[in-house]
Amino acid sequence: MTHSTDPNAQLAPRHFSRLLGFRHIHAADGESHVEADPTPDHCNQHGIVHGGFLAALLDTTTGWAVHTRLPEGTAAPHVHLSIQYVRAAVPGTTLVCRGRAISAGRRSGSTEAEVTQDGVVVARAVGTHAVLEPR
Repeated sequence: MTHSTDPNAQLAPRHFSRLLGFRHIHAADGESHVEADPTPDHCNQHGIVHGGFLAALLDTTTGWAVHTRLPEGTAAPHVHLSIQYVRAAVPGTTLVCRGRAISAGRRSGSTEAEVTQDGVVVARAVGTHAVLEPR
């Protein structure tokens, strides 16, 4: 994110993102880029990447995008995330998620993101975030 003098420290995935294997590639100027390599452990019983995994990737990416537009320490939890699953994602091929902050105001922010696999869209989302003042 843009808040730190060491961008690599800010881009290191934490907790939940690390658990899912997300790689935070870029987050600055209202945009973010997160990647993941799904394995069979991330799939449903039919062998395709679970929608919850894709939702978490979209959630993480939109969150990073909106945070680049807010003062350091400001929380911006989702209050709404609408996801459209376009086609099945498969394990073994990198998922690329790019997000954008459409707006980030004093009370709310709007975001959008898209997940691609081999250059083909597999899911997209629009989100609304509450903007909470730093504690």
